[in-house]
Amino acid sequence: MDTIIDGTEEDVERLVLEGNAMVLGGVEVHVEFVRHNGDAGIQVSWTPPFGAESRDNETPDWMKEINQRLAGLCRETVMMMQDRPRLKLLKLVRKDSGKDRMLYRLLVTVRIADDGTRERRVYDFIDPAFLAIDPGVAIRAKRMKDMVEAVREKE
Repeated sequence: MDTIIDGTEEDVERLVLEGNAMVLGGVEVHVEFVRHNGDAGIQVSWTPPFGAESRDNETPDWMKEINQRLAGLCRETVMMMQDRPRLKLLKLVRKDSGKDRMLYRLLVTVRIADDGTRERRVYDFIDPAFLAIDPGVAIRAKRMKDMVEAVREKE
């Protein structure tokens, strides 16, 4: 079974050569209640997978750049919701009592295949409750995943 972790550029290379999958980058979309000027609202945030940015000094620049690009792509595709699903999302957040909820995750990994080639994979996850309130997210997420995989194929 593959081990998926994040690490420094040297850690990535070492573990890739050992055949383990390493995280190249990714994005998680989280939503939670916030208060602004006394009014309740929701905050949508785009963060790296597994909180990699929280250890900012340990996160390599190349991974930060990948994460930022994926976050931008996610904003432009996955989270382009119509008004009705946005209102349903607010209801979902209320139901959760405003707690942090991960709506979507995209993860790009690399590992060395048995034939010595680098094998990149793109994984994603959509919260089933999010999918229920906005069925179009499945199409938008597939479009994003396809775009990320297309970049991989060009290399």
